[in-house]
Amino acid sequence: MLNKIIKFDELISMESLNKNIGNINISIDKIDKINISKRLDLIKLDALEININYNKVNKIELVAKYDIIAIGDQECVITLNPIKFNIKEFFNMKFKNIKNIDLSSLEDEFIEPIYNNNINFSEIGVQMFASFLSPYPKINNGIIDLKSISKDDVNNEENNNNPFEVLNNINK
Repeated sequence: MLNKIIKFDELISMESLNKNIGNINISIDKIDKINISKRLDLIKLDALEININYNKVNKIELVAKYDIIAIGDQECVITLNPIKFNIKEFFNMKFKNIKNIDLSSLEDEFIEPIYNNNINFSEIGVQMFASFLSPYPKINNGIIDLKSISKDDVNNEENNNNPFEVLNNINK
């Protein structure tokens, strides 16, 4: 079994995976975390681990079992305050030479083409990590007293100048 540590965004050729089964750990440094945070519009990314167990089916096909662990903060879509996320997900991805994929009859949505005999394991990890994030994160599952976060806290009474009140009062 081959155990390999690779840099983030490093292309790996199928030939370099000379064992039929192995493990790949992706090394993600501080700069990579900052770039991923910007790309995914995160407040911060404290930790990201991408570990892969692979099994070469043949010279042109590989099955990868990903294990992703991520900890960080997203922005609440209502209050804009940080919300913690703690993701631990597993998924399988099949890599196959682009010449051997029939795009008209894809039976499996988790097939990634191999171009020029190279694989970017990191890119698939980040794309799937993004899909595991909440697209609309809300503090307390969205149960928020909007009056308490209003910047116009001059009086606590209902605002009579809201658009619906104004329209309602036009005919009176």
